[in-house]
Amino acid sequence: MGPILLRPNYISPVWSGPRINEARGLEADVWYGESFDVSVHEGLVNMVEGGPFDGMPLDQLIDEHREEIMGECAGDPGIVQVLTMDAAQNLSVQVHPDEAYAQAHEHDHEKTESWYILAADPGATIILGTTTDDVGALRAAAADDTIGERYGRRVPVEEGDFVLVPAGTLHALGAGVFALEVGSFGFKTYRICDWGRGRELHVKQGFDVLRTESRPEPRRLGALDPKAPAGVRRGITTSIFVSDVADVRGSWTQDTYSRYHIISCVAGTAKVETEDGTAALAPTRSLIVPASAGSYTVEGCCRVLRSYAAHSCEFEDEGK
Repeated sequence: MGPILLRPNYISPVWSGPRINEARGLEADVWYGESFDVSVHEGLVNMVEGGPFDGMPLDQLIDEHREEIMGECAGDPGIVQVLTMDAAQNLSVQVHPDEAYAQAHEHDHEKTESWYILAADPGATIILGTTTDDVGALRAAAADDTIGERYGRRVPVEEGDFVLVPAGTLHALGAGVFALEVGSFGFKTYRICDWGRGRELHVKQGFDVLRTESRPEPRRLGALDPKAPAGVRRGITTSIFVSDVADVRGSWTQDTYSRYHIISCVAGTAKVETEDGTAALAPTRSLIVPASAGSYTVEGCCRVLRSYAAHSCEFEDEGK
């Protein structure tokens, strides 16, 4: 089985910016601020784009070819998910549940996520944690929808930053930030602040899972430099998924280590080739390399993310 390219599922939230439309050449009357690029969640399942399985829902393809696609991860309850987001306005301030809470209350799984910053306007920030541990003060601010303004911990970001957002962390993309999200199997979001937009809030659940001590810092990798040497760096490590950052000059060959990899192009353009097929990736697009491919090669002058289920697995880079 060759690389699995997927049709994105586009959404137009109230905070949408134009960058997804621009990056993908989408002519539409609305801006698609959110694109679900690799997902098996109900209502957002991607369809295969091209190849022998063209038009098949991804969850069906996995069900019918589980060992071939997932390999050693065949018993996992989902697949590492990838989204692209462009915020013209601040996103709602949110918290996600950990595995225990999600299982007990939502029949879902933990949602820990990460953001690779594709671009950011000068002075753009994100919220990563709180500026106080005073839960009473946070609850009072949540009651009048000012928690983001009063206690959101603002962190400046720029292209090439990689940010881990563990479950329980108060967080939000700020206006002017264009990001690719790599996340775990869960989907549940508790909105604590919506900047006065009037949408539904989930304050009780949010405070059930809020961890005020969680104040992560971005890993600052810098933008792609086409003149710099090729190389691979660790971007994000969690107990559920890992995402590495590979700068490719010419070609980069990797073993799948008997599990699926998700390749996301975050700068330049890439071609992904296996023994059974080839697929091109424009900036912001992602695909799945099935475990059965054995190995694959990324070609181009580009930066890609290599994301995969953790399972205590460490890879050795076989080529640069």
